[in-house]
Amino acid sequence: MGQAMGDSLLAYWRDRHGYQSFLYAIGALFAISAAVHSIAFFIYGGPWEGPVSWRKPIAFSASFAVILPSLAWVMGFLPARRRAAWILSAALGTASVFEVSLIALQQWRGVPSHFNDATDLDSGIFAAMGSFVGIIAVSIVVLTLWTLRPLDAPPSVALAIRTGMVLLLAGQALGGAIIANGVPQVGDRPIGSLNIFGEAGVMKVPHSVALHALQVLIVLAWLALFTRWDESRRTRVVGAACAGYSGLLLVSTFQTFSGLAPFDLAPFMGVLVMASTALAIGPFCVTAAALVEAMRAAPTARPGAPDSLGNLP
Repeated sequence: MGQAMGDSLLAYWRDRHGYQSFLYAIGALFAISAAVHSIAFFIYGGPWEGPVSWRKPIAFSASFAVILPSLAWVMGFLPARRRAAWILSAALGTASVFEVSLIALQQWRGVPSHFNDATDLDSGIFAAMGSFVGIIAVSIVVLTLWTLRPLDAPPSVALAIRTGMVLLLAGQALGGAIIANGVPQVGDRPIGSLNIFGEAGVMKVPHSVALHALQVLIVLAWLALFTRWDESRRTRVVGAACAGYSGLLLVSTFQTFSGLAPFDLAPFMGVLVMASTALAIGPFCVTAAALVEAMRAAPTARPGAPDSLGNLP
């Protein structure tokens, strides 16, 4: 089993295109950035939350460190369009580097990175950040539409990719909503409260949930390839996780735009959270059990990696 998984990862790496390598490299750069800023946090201290905190460069670096490699992996299943893929990769990678660099710059300067119009320089940096976010968002829109074309992937993997991309797109829209909510209130409210909608709606919660759906779902779909299930069952299991994750995003979005705290749940919403959580986590549990069963059924076998249709040799 471990050999098959290793072979699968090596096959993805061996068959990668240059534009995928570019995004993998940028993702590695962001992982280093997250580590460096984490060290800075422990050395220099300061608050974890608030408009001026090490959390921002750490969180943004860590987020892009997983988002960009996952997008690179997705691009390996797309219909071959080398020039278009390079344009998308260059736009995503370059814009994200500039975006996070400006956030880190403001932290090292000791000033807020978002909603900061204290000086012309601060206003210009925030405006530039908005421009880079726009480039990232447009690139993700194009990539999402591209994934709606036929993919060179098993149906279960294709379902995970498409659902994850749509939810990632929703995350971009929710990020735009944070900006739209905060900008008109600059100067009227403390900067740290500009991502609060109404009384207590924490806009960062649905934004973060949506941003990382892709990684969660494609990991599940990939793991399911190594079970003894047929493709129909793998697709049902992945579909359940997609439904559960979407339900959690729906609840968190409803709570936020109702001006309610994340866990200030009405009875019906509480039931929906429990059902969605079960649907999101349950597929991982049954997949883990199926992997154990597969290992016990063939303890000495050393199968190769799944083919493009998810079939083990």
